[in-house]
Parts: sequence; C-alpha cells; structure tokens
Amino acid sequence: MLGGFIVVVLALGGLAWWWLQRRGAGPRHPAAAARRAAAPSRVSAPAPAAAPTTPALADTALAEDGRLVRHENLDSERRQALLQDLRQLPRPPRALHALVSPDFVARASSTELAELVMTEPVVAARVMAAVNSPLYGLRSAVTSVGQAITFLGLNTVRNLSLQHLLREAMPTPAPALRQEFDVLWSSSAIASELSLALARRLQLPDAAGMSTQLVLHFLGRFAAVTLLHMQAGTTLSPTGLQERALVEQQRLGLSSGEIGSLLLQEWGLPAAMEAPTRAIARVAFAVPPAPAQATRLVLAALCASLAERIARRQLTALQDYAPEQDPHDDLQALRPHLPAPVLAAVGEALRDPEIARVLA
Repeated sequence: MLGGFIVVVLALGGLAWWWLQRRGAGPRHPAAAARRAAAPSRVSAPAPAAAPTTPALADTALAEDGRLVRHENLDSERRQALLQDLRQLPRPPRALHALVSPDFVARASSTELAELVMTEPVVAARVMAAVNSPLYGLRSAVTSVGQAITFLGLNTVRNLSLQHLLREAMPTPAPALRQEFDVLWSSSAIASELSLALARRLQLPDAAGMSTQLVLHFLGRFAAVTLLHMQAGTTLSPTGLQERALVEQQRLGLSSGEIGSLLLQEWGLPAAMEAPTRAIARVAFAVPPAPAQATRLVLAALCASLAERIARRQLTALQDYAPEQDPHDDLQALRPHLPAPVLAAVGEALRDPEIARVLA
C-alpha cells in the first residue's frame, strides 16, 4: 500500500517537472532549484538605485597604494569645485609674497623686514601687541618693529608677521571653529619656534626657510577645517598625521597638505616655498630618497606634530620628554627616518629654558 502511494507521488512529481520544463519556468538543474527555493524571492522587488558617488572619491582615494592623492591627479570636476571653494577665501596682502620669497628669507636685513611689515599697518600692530605680551617677558615696552627684531630676532618677527598676514587671508571663523583656529594658530607659532631652536642645535642650513615653511604648512589645515565646516558643518577630532590626512581625503577629495599646496599655487606664491610645505605633509606616507632632504622634512613634520600636541595640552610634562620613547602614532611613523642625534636634540630643545618659555 505504502509502496503504491510512493510510486504515485513520484509519477505526479515527474509529470510536474516535465510540465515546468516545457513552460520554461523551472531551473534546468535540481541543485539550482534548491538554491532558488532557499533564496528569498527577488522577482517583484525593484533593483535598488545606485548610490550617487562623488567624483574622485570612489577610485582615486585608493591611488598611490591607498595613500595620499596628489591634487594634480584629482578628478577635474572635483578639482574645479575645490578651487571654486578656495577662491572664496580672501586673497592675502601683497606683502605675503615678499615675506616668503626665498631671496628675502635668505638675505633680508632687519631694516628691510621692518619696512615691509610697516606697509601693513594692521599686521604691524598685531606684531607689536604680540611682542609686548607676557609671552616674551620683555623687561621694557617695545615701541617699534625694529626694536622687536632686536629683542626677538629677525626670524621670530618674520614668522609672527607671516602668521598675522595669513590671519588677514583667513575669513573670520564661525563660532564653532574659533577654538580650533586658536589651536592651529598656536601650533603654527610653536612649530616655527621649535624648528628654529632645533636647526640651531643641529647646525642645519636655511633654518629660517624651514620655520617659514612650517607656518605655511598649517595654511592647508585652516583651509581644510573651513571647507569641512562649509560642506557639512563638522570638524575632525584630533588624530595623528596619517589618520587625519586620509579622513580629510575621504571627505574633501584631498588631504589638507594637498589643499594647502593648491591654495599656495592659486595665490601665486613661489614654488620654492610651496613644494616643501607639501612635502612636509606627505613625509609621513612616503619618505624622499635623499637622506639629507628626508631628515629635514621629517624633522619639520615632527615639529608640526609636537607643536599641535602641545597646543592641545596633550603634551604638558616636557621636562622629561624623550621622543625616542614616545608611543604616539606620529612618532611611530617618523622616528625610523630620524637619526638618533636628531631625536636627542628634540628632547633637549623641549627642555631648553628659552623654548620652555615659549611653550609655557
């Protein structure tokens, strides 16, 4: 009885299979039928619309082995949109071009610097206010830019002037950005002073040029912070050099170092100043082959990193600071490319009373 029932069921199943094959509605392989039966039905569900992709982010964000995209390689549409945003920033005063000229940096006298600063009265007033602030602890009031140069040195006054010229070029930040701008201005000042101190200790050539490049290096950070707020009303949490650059690239199409390079080119500043500022930002990703250049660039990147950590109060106990023992991600990326004497000089400089006064 049971055997007969099974035969009938099998016969009916065979007839059903033959009918489906004739109609073209069934799969030609039993395994395919099983997979089809197990899978959720997709016959009536419409295919989802493709998500819009921002040009240059889908593909070029993975350029250079997942590292940084150069602004020359950015999708033309995205690059033009970024340039349009950057052109909304005010152009800097003419004095900026002279102040960062390699010839001026290398050979300008204190008299020439004072004359140049005085062509921008607002900048001169801000420099004088900074010089007479408790930061520098001068015993008597300074009443002229020439005196400021005598007391503080030509390089310090030039960098102060450069910072205030860049302030003139930056729009007044939105209330949500004021604290971040203050941190970046402090970082810029600390980095330039720290690089000058280290250059003296290590007897590096063109210390003035490196300190000026560090001030310009932070210009890209200001621009990136401004663009992020313009586009999404957000800012980035403090992170390391590499992580932050990649997040900036994901959100804006370029990292802040590339944005800064693009902006300096847009402003027509000398390539001799623009190229090193870009290299400082890229050095944590790809160290240049020439050892002398690598040491200089990595040292500048280290000054920028330490300066920002000091400005953010992440580094406070500097009396016993030893960079060779610092576990921070930035040090992990930069330390292998700095000779031991350079690392030792960094720790010594941070303990120097002169630097300690500036960093206090």
